[in-house]
Amino acid sequence: MRSEMVKPRFARPTETVLPNGVPVFVINSDYHEALRIDIVVGAGQWEQDKLLQALFTNRLLREGTTRKSASVLAEKLDYYGAWLELSVSVHHSFITLYTLSRFVKETCSLLREMLLEPLFPEERFEVIRTNNLHQYRVSRQRGDVMARRLLFGSVYGTQHPCGRFAEEADFLSIHRDDLLSFYHKYYGSSNCFLCLSGKVGDEVLSIVSDCFGQPWGCESISAVNDRKSFPEPLSVFEIERLGMRRKPVVESHSHLVQSSVRIGGLMMDVDSADYHRMRVLCTILGGFFGSRLMKTIREEKGYTYGISSDLLTNTGKAFFVISSETVADKTQEVLEGIRLEMKRLQEELVPEDELSMVRNYMLGELCRNYEGAFALADACIYLQTLGLPANHIDESVDAILQTSAEELREMAQKWLNFESMQTVIVQP
Repeated sequence: MRSEMVKPRFARPTETVLPNGVPVFVINSDYHEALRIDIVVGAGQWEQDKLLQALFTNRLLREGTTRKSASVLAEKLDYYGAWLELSVSVHHSFITLYTLSRFVKETCSLLREMLLEPLFPEERFEVIRTNNLHQYRVSRQRGDVMARRLLFGSVYGTQHPCGRFAEEADFLSIHRDDLLSFYHKYYGSSNCFLCLSGKVGDEVLSIVSDCFGQPWGCESISAVNDRKSFPEPLSVFEIERLGMRRKPVVESHSHLVQSSVRIGGLMMDVDSADYHRMRVLCTILGGFFGSRLMKTIREEKGYTYGISSDLLTNTGKAFFVISSETVADKTQEVLEGIRLEMKRLQEELVPEDELSMVRNYMLGELCRNYEGAFALADACIYLQTLGLPANHIDESVDAILQTSAEELREMAQKWLNFESMQTVIVQP
C-alpha cells in the first residue's frame, strides 16, 4: 500500500535580500492577482516586560501615524481593496497586508508609514485597551478558556511566558509609554524578515525595496541577543523517567453547564525525528473525525460532541494537548476513555488498514494546507520563525509514508503516558 502512494512535493520560496540586509522570501504565482506582504518582527510575548505590551504595540500600528489618522488609514485601505492583519506569537509580531498587485505601490506606501511612523495616539490606545478588556471579561467566563489557561500555567509555570496570562489588573497597568518602549527596542530592519507571496514580479520587488530597503527602527539586534531566559519545564518523557506524577487540577464554577477537559504536556523538539512520528500517532489518537477518541468517546459512548488531540508548536518544543467538552457527570468516564486509548496504543500495533487510512488523510491535509502561494507563505513563515530547515516538511511527508506500526507503539510507550501528563477539569 505504501509503495503505491505518490510523495507530494511542495514549492520552496526563493530568497533575496534588501539593500539594508533584510531577508526576503518570495513565493511567486502568476495565478493570483492578489499579493500578500508579511513583515515578521522578532519580538513577541517572551520579550515583553509587561503582559500585553507586545500585543498592544502590534495592534496600535494601524491606529494612526504622524501624518494620517486611524480613520484615514482605514479609508485608504478600503479604497484600494486591501486588508491588514496584525497578530503576535510567543517570539514574533506579524504585520500582514493583502492587496491587489496593481495597487501595491499605494498600499505598500501605507504599510511603510504604519510600520515606520506609528503615532500610538493616547485616545486610540484607550479605546483598544477598553475593547480588549471587555473581550477578556467575557471570554474569561468560558470553561474552555479557563481550562486552557490552567493547563499551560500548570505545565510551564505561571512565571513562564507560555504559562502566564493577562488578568484585569494587567489591562489597567499597561500604558502608552510601554508600547513606545517595546517598539523602539524591537521594531526595525535589523530584527525582521519579509515574505512576499502571490503575484510577485520585478516591479513588486522594486517597490518593496524602495519602501523597506533602507535602515529603519532599532539599530541593532543586541536586545534580541539578550533574550530573557526562563526555566524549561520537564517533558512528559522526563516526568515518566523520574517516576513523577502530576496531580489533576480541578476548578468548579456554578455558571457553567458542562465540563471542559484538557490533558497535555511538553513533548520533544520540533526538529527531531520523534516529532514527525508523533504527528502520525497524534492523528491516530484524536487528530481527525475518524480517530480513536472520536470513535470511542463520541460515537460509541456519546459522552461528548467532539474530542481532539493536537501538537502545538509555538516554541521550539511541541506541546501535546487533548481537548473535550462533556456533560459534568461523564467527566471521569471521558478521562478513563482517554487513558485506555493511550494504553491501547502502547500495547497493540496499529492495524495496517487504519494506518493506511491515516496516511491518506494526512497527505491529503498537507496538500490542502499547502495549496496556493498564501498557504506556502504560511509554511515559509512557520519554518523561519522556528528556525527549522527547508526540508522539514519533506521530512514530515517521509514520516507519514514510512513510520511503521512498531515505531508508533514505541512512540506511544515513550510519550503517551497518561499519568505523566497534566489533567485539567473546569466543571459546573
